[in-house]
Amino acid sequence: MQSPLAWVRRVWHDWRTDPVDRFGVVIFFVIATIVVSSLVNVDSSYGDSLLAHTMSGLALITASRAVGMRHRGRRVVRVVVVLAIGVLAALSLAEVVTGRSGIGPLQPREADPLWLVLVVVVPVIVIRRISRHQVVGGRTVLGAVTAYLQIGVAYAALFQALDVWSAKPPFGGPQESSAFMYLSMTTMSTLGIGDIAPTTEVARLLVSSEAVLGQVFLVTVVAIVVSQFAGHRRT
Repeated sequence: MQSPLAWVRRVWHDWRTDPVDRFGVVIFFVIATIVVSSLVNVDSSYGDSLLAHTMSGLALITASRAVGMRHRGRRVVRVVVVLAIGVLAALSLAEVVTGRSGIGPLQPREADPLWLVLVVVVPVIVIRRISRHQVVGGRTVLGAVTAYLQIGVAYAALFQALDVWSAKPPFGGPQESSAFMYLSMTTMSTLGIGDIAPTTEVARLLVSSEAVLGQVFLVTVVAIVVSQFAGHRRT
């Protein structure tokens, strides 16, 4: 029986050799983004923001390779992500040197939603790629799961941006950044615990749209992919 470490090495080797349509590495960084963003609050420190967004940046870089993006496009993605992470690293170092948080024109809580654009790109390019698959296989299924989870990450960033830039608290009061990933995942799965509830029209619209989009994605894209994959395996 193959050990987990050997399996990870094989997945990494296969992805390095032929990354197109191999979404295993991408989904690893997506899950890492979910875990880190659920545990770390980026409200008061650029260092915490650096940790969270390094994961999301790596998810975008690996996704650009997995979807077969052209070399020029991949280079642009790498440059943008490296520059963004470099700025966060410099601000984080400045915090350590000066002993103060919030170094720069924007506070960490205000600057963090600027990552929204990069986060939204991942599900778009992954869905676009798997929609072109002529034969549905395990890679297609993994790509669909990757896109589904990243939609939750994108909505968490949307909720955080709304909380930061709204004149009126959209969720009943100031929330820690980690609460938005929790809110997004419970909303997308229609679990709806209700301990964090939208209190403005825009917040209600976003929460409702995520619940609908999550279920539509499951009963259409994922269901079709899995059913075709199962039929192909039986054949």
